[in-house]
Amino acid sequence: MATYVRTQSIEHAVGERGSVSIKVTEGDVRIQGVSGPDARIRATFEIRASSDKEADDIFEAVKLRVVTGPGTLSAEEPGGGATIGKVISRLFSGAGHADLAVEAFLPPDAQLHLSGVSSDVEASGLRGDQRYSTVSGDLRLVDAGGSLQLMAVSGDTSVTSPESISVAAESVSGDVAITAPRLRSLQASTVSGDIELEAELSIGGAFSISTVSGDLSIGLLGSATFEIRGLSTDVHSEIDHRLEGRSDRRRLIIGQGGPTVVFSSMSGDVEVRRPRHLARRPEQAQAPSVPDPEAQLEILRLLESGEITVDEATRRLAGGSAGA
Repeated sequence: MATYVRTQSIEHAVGERGSVSIKVTEGDVRIQGVSGPDARIRATFEIRASSDKEADDIFEAVKLRVVTGPGTLSAEEPGGGATIGKVISRLFSGAGHADLAVEAFLPPDAQLHLSGVSSDVEASGLRGDQRYSTVSGDLRLVDAGGSLQLMAVSGDTSVTSPESISVAAESVSGDVAITAPRLRSLQASTVSGDIELEAELSIGGAFSISTVSGDLSIGLLGSATFEIRGLSTDVHSEIDHRLEGRSDRRRLIIGQGGPTVVFSSMSGDVEVRRPRHLARRPEQAQAPSVPDPEAQLEILRLLESGEITVDEATRRLAGGSAGA
C-alpha cells in the first residue's frame, strides 16, 4: 500500500465572539487565535490505501462532518464517536488506514469546545470561554486567557497565561500545572495527579482544590490562607508563615492572610514556595538592624584603637555585619 495525503479545508464566519466545536477521536489538534471574524480549520489525512480511488473513498468516509449556523461552527469525526480505524474497518473490510492532524485558526475571543480522544491538544492565543475534554492525550494551553474548563483522563494539563484567568480543572490520572499573574478563581480536583500553581490569588475569588493522593505545590505571589484538611497531609512553606490548628484541620497563613484556599486530600501534601517563573512582587524593604547604643560605643572604640577602618565602622553602624 502507498500513502496518500488528503486535506479538508473548512472556513466559516463566526464573528469575533462566535462559537466553535471540534471533536476528534484520533489525531493531534493545534489551535491558534488570529484576528478576524473567520474560523478556519484544516484537517490533514495521511491515508494508507492500495490506489488513488481507494484513498478518495476512505477520505470521503472519514473526513470531518461540518455543521454551520449564524455565529457557530461544528466539526467532528464521523461514526458517532468511533475511531477512524473502526470506521475504515467497518466500511472497507479492514483495508486501509488514516492518520489525522487538525489545525484551527479562530478569533481570539471566540468560544471553544474541544473534545479529543487519543489526541494531544495545543492551543495558543485564545481569550474567550473555553472547554477542553481529553482522554489519553496531553493538553497544553499557551498565552491563554478568559475562563477555562479542563477535563483530562490519562493525560497531563498545562496552562500558561500572561493575564488574569479563571480555571475549573479535573484530572483523573494526570498532573495539572497553571502559571498566571493572577487567578480570579480556581476549582481543581485530581485523583492521583499533582497540582502545581504559580500565581497571585484574587481577593474575593473562590479557591478549592481536592486530591486523593496528589500533592499541591504553589509558587505564591502575595498573601493567602490555606485551609488544609487531610489526616496524612504534610505541610511545608519556604515563605514566612503561621501554622494553626490540629493535624487533620490546619490553617497555613501567608502574609496578611489574603484569599482562602481550601485543600482537601486523603494523602496529598502541600508545599508553598516562592515563584520560579513569574516576577516576584517587590518585597517590603526591611529596615537595617541598627546596633544598640552599647554596640555603637564598642564600634567607635575599635575605630579609635585602629582595629577597624572608617569604612568598616560606617558599615557596622549602618547595620551591616562584621566583615560584610
